[in-house]
Formats: sequence, structure tokens, C-alpha cells
Amino acid sequence: MPIFEVLADPILPVFAMLALGFAMGRFGYMSADGARAINKLAMVVLLPTLLFGLIANAPVENFRLAPLTWYFASELILFTAGYLIATRLLRRERGESVLMAFAGIFSNSVLFVLPISLLIYGPDKVLAITAVVTLDSTIPFAAAIVVMQVITSGRATVGAALLSVVRTPLLIAMVAGAIVNLSDVVLPDPIVTFVQFNGSAAGPVALFALGVVLSRTRFSYDPAVLIFSAVKLVLFPVLVGVGLHLLIEPGPQRELFQLTSAGPAGAMAFSLALLYGVRTDAIAQIIIFTSALSLLTLAILAP
Repeated sequence: MPIFEVLADPILPVFAMLALGFAMGRFGYMSADGARAINKLAMVVLLPTLLFGLIANAPVENFRLAPLTWYFASELILFTAGYLIATRLLRRERGESVLMAFAGIFSNSVLFVLPISLLIYGPDKVLAITAVVTLDSTIPFAAAIVVMQVITSGRATVGAALLSVVRTPLLIAMVAGAIVNLSDVVLPDPIVTFVQFNGSAAGPVALFALGVVLSRTRFSYDPAVLIFSAVKLVLFPVLVGVGLHLLIEPGPQRELFQLTSAGPAGAMAFSLALLYGVRTDAIAQIIIFTSALSLLTLAILAP
């Protein structure tokens, strides 16, 4: 599929909801509080519903662990390097350094890459993305919470961090979907209809709300934004791609793992910054710039 054809459809139509939310927030048609309420609906109900349906019907017998292991190793390598760059080269505070490094390896898989991949591949062939979502929703997310607790309070409450992860609706839905899948349970037709109808609204609603929230960002020159945008959109996909080339033959799984790595920075770094009182200006700009620039990277990597 030619690059410009993929860019025109489905990448730009998906990105358009983020841009629409940004424009409506910037011109005062939607408040940040309203967007946060919409985002909560998406994160607590719609996105879990979508992921439950995808995992419950995923062909897990075709999945291979090696590419996911390399994906996680790539995250660990670049997170460590990013933290050292932020603290030693850019002289940023430890909390902001952690979250900028986190933004450099945490893709917006659920809101951005997944809707695009569903349109390109269909719901039966996106197991690699759901695997990355499961990985990122557990290990890196829990680790980020523990590290931020250490930095802000001087001690880590591991139990509290794990409890916050376990209680996350996205993770609960993914575990429920895996149980249904592995037990070969056939879902009743009303549940299937509920999942399909409501899950389809997840991406547009969440992207619109994210655009409104990001519209409050003030833009300024910051070398950290340039560095970590490059880490997210260039270094991370290259590192993942090199490993995948050695570990797995060409095919949908390899393409989807690399496509996921080339997605924009996820909003979780921004949310954690708000939660722990870390400055958000650079992190928000990284999310905005990678969201815009990923139009090109995703178009190049999409089949």
C-alpha cells in the first residue's frame, strides 16, 4: 500500500479526532474539565471493552514470545539511556527525567496505533499490539509508579503501586479477555454486540479528549523535546526493527511490533506528571510533536 494512500486513509482520519479536540479546546468550545470527564469514560468503559473483545477473540496460538521480549528489552535500554541524558546532559530534575524517558519508550498504542491497525489488518490480526498494551500496562507502568514514589516521597510502596496497576480497568479487561480466550468460552450474542458497538467508540472519544487537554500546552523551544521526540520516533523503532529482523521472519507480527514502536508518545507520562507534581510543559510538547510527526513514521512503516 503506497505511503500517501496509507497516510490519507486510515492515518489522517484517526489523527483528525486528536486535531479536532485540540482545535476545539484552543478556541474555547470544550473545557479541560469536560475533556477529562470524557477521557475517564473512555479509559474506564470504552477502551477496556475494546481490549476485552480483541483479546477474547485473538488467535493466541499464533503468537511468539521472542519479539515481545526484544520489544521490552528495547524499552529498558532506551529508558536507561534517556534518563541518563536527561539528568546528566540536560540537567533536569529526576522526576521529570524519569517521565521524559518514559515518554520516549511508551507508545500511544491503544488510542492511536490500535485504531489504525484495526483498519489496515482487521480485528483478527492485531495480537501483537494487544500484547504490547498488556506489557506496557503492567511492568513499565508499575515500575514508573514505584520510581516516582521513591523520588517524591523518598520511599517506594511497592504494594500500593501493584494495587494501582491491578485495579486499572484496562488490565482487568485484558485479564478477563484472556480467560475467555484460553477457556474457549463462546460469548452470547448480546455481549458480542455490546463489545462491538461500544468498543468502536473508544479510539475517537479518547483521542478527542486528549486533544482538548493538550490544547492548553504552551509551546517553547526546549532541546529535551527535540531529543526525546527523536528517541520515540527514530531510535526506538530502529532498535526494535533491528532485533525483530534477527528474531522473526517477515509477516504481520513483525510489522505490527515495529508499527507500535513508531507510534507517538503515550499520554500516561503526562498523567503521571500531573499526579506527582512534575512540570509538564516539555512532556506535553513531546506528546504533541510525536503525535504530529508520527503521521509520517506510521505511513512509512504501514504495509
